[in-house]
Parts: sequence; C-alpha cells; structure tokens
Amino acid sequence: MIYNYLKEKQELVESALKNCLPAADTRPAVLHEAMHYCVLNGGKRIRPILCIAVAEACGAETNQALLPAVSTELYHCSTLVHDDLPCMDNDDLRRGVSTCHVKFGAATAILTGDALLIHAFQILAENGDPQLSLELAKAAGSLGVVAGQVEDLAAEGSDPDADLIEFIHMNKTASLIRASVRMGAIIGGANNAELESLTVFGEKIGLAFQIEDDILDEISTDEVLGKPSGSDQKQRKMTYPAVHGMDAAKATVAELTREALVSLDSVQYDTAILQDIANYLVNRKY
Repeated sequence: MIYNYLKEKQELVESALKNCLPAADTRPAVLHEAMHYCVLNGGKRIRPILCIAVAEACGAETNQALLPAVSTELYHCSTLVHDDLPCMDNDDLRRGVSTCHVKFGAATAILTGDALLIHAFQILAENGDPQLSLELAKAAGSLGVVAGQVEDLAAEGSDPDADLIEFIHMNKTASLIRASVRMGAIIGGANNAELESLTVFGEKIGLAFQIEDDILDEISTDEVLGKPSGSDQKQRKMTYPAVHGMDAAKATVAELTREALVSLDSVQYDTAILQDIANYLVNRKY
C-alpha cells in the first residue's frame, strides 16, 4: 500500500513541479533549462509527500496542500545544487545524472540554486498563507538548513563530536522535514497540541532519515544511491557512524523511528499512512 501511495503522490508532485516552473526555453534559456534539469530529474519527493500526507490526515483536500508542498521540494532542490558545487561538497553525480555545475558550469549552478530558492517562496506567496512562508523561511535560513551546511563544511576532517553531528543533522536535514510536516498540519487546521505532536514526529523522522543516509553512504553503491557512495569518508565528513559507530547508528535510527511513531499516538486522526512513510524512510535502499 505505501508504495502505491508514494508512487501516486510522486506523480502528482512531478506534474505540479513541471507546471510551476517557467518554460525551459524562457529567456535566459540556459537558466530555465538548468532549473528544469535540477528539479525534474527524479528524487523521492519525501518532503512534499510528507506535507501532503499530513494535510490529508488532518482533513485537508490534496489540492490544498499540493503547491505549498511543491515549494518545499523547490527549496530542497536549490540546496542540492549548491551543496554539489566545487566550493561545497564537490560532487559530480546527483540522482544518477551529472550535477548542475558539471553540466552547466559553476556560475550557472549558483544562479540556478538562487532562482529555485526564490521560486519556492514565490509559489508560497501565490498559493499559501504567511504562516507557511514563515515555516519554510525559519527552516531554511541561518538558524536552519544554512546553519547546518556551514557547520557541516567546517567539520570536515575534525575529530568526532557528538554535539556537532547532532547540530548538523538537526539543521541541515531534519529542520526542512519538520517544516514540511508542520506546513501540512497548518494546511489541515491542526490545533496546537496536534501541531506539537506532529512537530516531534517530523523532527524524529528527519533525524532518522539523515542517519540512515549516512549509513547508506557507507554500505551502498553509486548505482543504487544515484550519487557517489563513500563520498562522506573520502571528504572526511562528520557522519553519525563516524562519530558513534555503525551499530549505534542503526540502533539510533530504530529508536528515533519508535519515538516518532509514539508521538502520533496523541494525534486524533488516522495516521496509518504517516506510520507507513516513517517505516519506509528507514528501510529504503537509497
């Protein structure tokens, strides 16, 4: 059932992403071609799907959540473009294809990331309410994803540090997943208590998701991941297995998932699909 649900929502999100972008031949064509290339090249679409799934669970119609959900994916794609740059992680493969800077050059990649980031907030301004824009901005900025990326870069080659890896994962990954869940809850009209419980859910699965990524980077292959495997070790990245060991990393993923599911107990909605998504995220192969 979960795979059918994810496939259905992925197709819905893909169509909405394609429709919300300027046409690829819009001047300047190289920029808009790059935007299409970096957004419409696959991906799990976990963030928008979570936003939609939570909104639906809280009683909203799918179309109420679709474009706000798409804004989370546009922002996420912008971060991937920037993260891959030579001055950042210097990766040449993303979602199984050449990264933006490899195909279009570093300058165009920087501007493509900028354009996608801005377009995410344009979509929210046109189709959301100020509270949704605030949620995404708080998750994205200097106290969120950007903070995590700065600390992640600074930590390369450093000695293992449990507090530091917690900060990096909480901000670089979990903050946007948490915001996606909160945006869905807001769209669905969740009350304060429900919003708080769903916030815990989003934060826990966000952390579990990133730790699982760290694990997969060490044990999987380029072909399965769609990006270079083992790159964290090569760049001496601060990862959860590097800090705590592989066994502890796997145990933490299981515990965070358990805590995420427990947080749903106080939500007065049918959360079965959210439970299924949480379990999928930590049992995936890529």
